[in-house]
Amino acid sequence: MSSGHRVLRLALLLAGTGVLVRVSRRSGVTDDELHGAFPGDALIASPMIEWTRGTTISAKPEQVWPWLVQMGYGRGGWYTNERFDRIVWRIESRSSDVILPEWQHLKAGDIVPDGPGYAAYFRVMEVRTHEAIVYHSIRHPYRGQTLDPTDESALVARERELIEGGNYLDFSWVFVLRPHGSTATRLFVRTRANFEPPWARLAVVPLGLVDLFHVATMFRNIRRRAETNPIQQSADTGS
Repeated sequence: MSSGHRVLRLALLLAGTGVLVRVSRRSGVTDDELHGAFPGDALIASPMIEWTRGTTISAKPEQVWPWLVQMGYGRGGWYTNERFDRIVWRIESRSSDVILPEWQHLKAGDIVPDGPGYAAYFRVMEVRTHEAIVYHSIRHPYRGQTLDPTDESALVARERELIEGGNYLDFSWVFVLRPHGSTATRLFVRTRANFEPPWARLAVVPLGLVDLFHVATMFRNIRRRAETNPIQQSADTGS
């Protein structure tokens, strides 16, 4: 192989790697959106990871909101790929195709399950109606422990145990709605995380690509629900 061909192959490899790194960190957002401040950013002030993703939905924020506020395992679901969840995470999950009135009253301080038995969960840190939901979670990277969500002391003890043991993910997960013109919405998801052990940095790009797949699926499923049934949404939620 000539030196010219080797240089070309190296250039293509570097370009491909650069693309993978970029899409692992961002998708569907402008530079201004990527670098702009979001609610919840202060929870993880100096993150090892930050992923920001966005999409446009042809529905108003108040029509998208009911689908977001009911999210969670055993609630409305996460609108992710159910087969992937079953095979990779070994979790059976279903996402609702209708608005569920019993899950329309999210507030700061709520604990939202991310799997059976609250082995993984989110704390709801902030709720801005029709604007934003801020979640925070401290969990083991791959192994959960069943907990009672009403036992705050047990939750705090588990989180402290994970951090002191040096094997954890500490991350914020934020959903933001912004009006886009008079009839559309920009939906954003931002993840900011710190973790231990440090060698987990090797998995940052692969995990970002998994996040890209998950969030793209979530966006597609939320968009379909919000755009195809706006009248029923408004009636069900009293908006």
